[in-house]
Amino acid sequence: MKNLFLGFIALAIAVSCNSSNDDIATPTRPVVVDNSPILPNKVFVQGTGIDPYNLTYSYVGTKLKEIVRHDGVKFSYTYSGNNIIKEQSTFNGAVITIKEFSYTSSGMITSVKVTNNLVSPAVVYTQNIEIVDNSHIRYDEYDPQDGTVVYKVDAYFDNLGNRIKSVYNNSLTEASSFDLKMNPFNNITGYKALNMTQLNIGGMIGDGLAGSNNILKRGSNFTCTNSYYTSDKYPYATQSNNNGKSITTKYYYNRVE
Repeated sequence: MKNLFLGFIALAIAVSCNSSNDDIATPTRPVVVDNSPILPNKVFVQGTGIDPYNLTYSYVGTKLKEIVRHDGVKFSYTYSGNNIIKEQSTFNGAVITIKEFSYTSSGMITSVKVTNNLVSPAVVYTQNIEIVDNSHIRYDEYDPQDGTVVYKVDAYFDNLGNRIKSVYNNSLTEASSFDLKMNPFNNITGYKALNMTQLNIGGMIGDGLAGSNNILKRGSNFTCTNSYYTSDKYPYATQSNNNGKSITTKYYYNRVE
């Protein structure tokens, strides 16, 4: 009888434990969604007729801190609010060039002061930008070697900041077309405003004059022949023809979906 009683107690305890385990939910790992802005951290460029180069980007939040080229040239950035007011390039501590930007209260560039220390004596000039309206600006393009005016430019933009047309010296018209994808530099604070007038930013040769999207064709000089995108619609590789040179550009980001 005693053994039967003890066996009954053991069975009751086992049933009780099994019942309790059924009521306990199996813990699951929480799903972490990374909603941080997508930013380029490396860009590699190579092609026929050009020296290959790569650039490494660093940030404070979404503001550019520095771009370092593979050969040691550094581009450093200074902000006022959300506007980039200075780009300074150095090599082994020596200042090569300085660009100082002025803006309207709405964030459109009104002037660029350029100091070029690559020549002696240094060349200093100021590129003043007339804002005709929100989609049309006018300015002089300078030769950075001697600071003389090369030609006059009327630039026209769509509502996404893409430069869709440039008219040089009131005669030569250059039209541009764009895709509907995301520009690699879209989320860099203040970058888009510079792109409205600067063909080269931070050593990225010939990638300027774009806004929210990616350039497909610019006049007869530049054509993007192939593009490959992430699921977030950012390009990770492009192939283009620029002035007869075949160029491949690869982009690497802080995160990729």
